[in-house]
Amino acid sequence: MSARDANVIERREFKYLVDALTAARLRAAIQPFCELDPWAAKNPRGRYTIESVYLDTEALRLFWANEHEQLDRVKVRVRGYAEAPTAPVFFEVKRRVNDVILKTRGKVPRDAWQRLVAEPDAEIDPRVGGKDRRAVERFLAIARGMHLRPFTVVRYEREPYFSRIDDYARVTFDTAIRAQPTALPTFALPERGWRALDDAVTMRTLDSQIVVELKFTTQVPLWLVRIVERLGLCRRSFSKYGTSIRAFYEAPSLRRPIAAGGWQ
Repeated sequence: MSARDANVIERREFKYLVDALTAARLRAAIQPFCELDPWAAKNPRGRYTIESVYLDTEALRLFWANEHEQLDRVKVRVRGYAEAPTAPVFFEVKRRVNDVILKTRGKVPRDAWQRLVAEPDAEIDPRVGGKDRRAVERFLAIARGMHLRPFTVVRYEREPYFSRIDDYARVTFDTAIRAQPTALPTFALPERGWRALDDAVTMRTLDSQIVVELKFTTQVPLWLVRIVERLGLCRRSFSKYGTSIRAFYEAPSLRRPIAAGGWQ
């Protein structure tokens, strides 16, 4: 099953870790070009809560591929939205080849997804059709072929903006990033079990940080380049999944600081 046969999102992503003051300056700078995502605008907080169940092999092959920054690597996850607890979830495969992101995303009814992940022989619900079905088939081919199982649930608040003047350009601010370990396909975890991933101790920074992502197609919009340069932002490597694995499965002495990088 080729990614080209399913729901495919092709883009580039640049990440930054910023403090609250820098985030406020960035938010103000993008206002002439962007507006709040309509789904987030429905919420009085101007954001929504994303929760993802991440799958991996017993040997954490996907985690280590990311840690070693292999040029071609994938993440496999089931994504839901906490404000819509009865809405469908999404089976996602996020493949990264150098700086290019290829993501397939297939919608599955909320009452059908856990069986698909837990039972190797479970069949796709007949309500899943078209490109959604092809994306789910690709997800299952990878998950079952590699014998993946759930390892962590990551939850965070997203404040997303999209460009009014480009075909595709988004700026997102992620806060309150937290995680729990799990071996089960579920979002329903005890509230007392969440562990922060964006605090100063975990990030090895002076203060808690906000994860900013700039997402676009082939060319970085010129207005975005100018804002990044004016604010002096530096790209950073930060994986929510990778950080969650290090938080729960790695000895503290082995954890490494978050790497910094330039604009290019």
